[in-house]
Amino acid sequence: MWHGFSNALSHAFELVATTVLFVLLGLWIDGRVGTRPLFTVVLGLLAVIGLGVRAYYTYTAQIERDEEGKPWLRKSR
Repeated sequence: MWHGFSNALSHAFELVATTVLFVLLGLWIDGRVGTRPLFTVVLGLLAVIGLGVRAYYTYTAQIERDEEGKPWLRKSR
């Protein structure tokens, strides 16, 4: 029944939890240093960009594994 969903819930949790942790770390650093939005924004963007890049490469690797040996990828003679 849940075969089509794969591990979408774990990916969603990873995206949200990692971003929240980076933003909280940025808020803590900003509170200690006194540069309120700087580290919060930088670490938040770093988390979102890093997770986006990771998701892209994970997706392309999964697609390559799934399509390995499929008839439309075979070279014609």
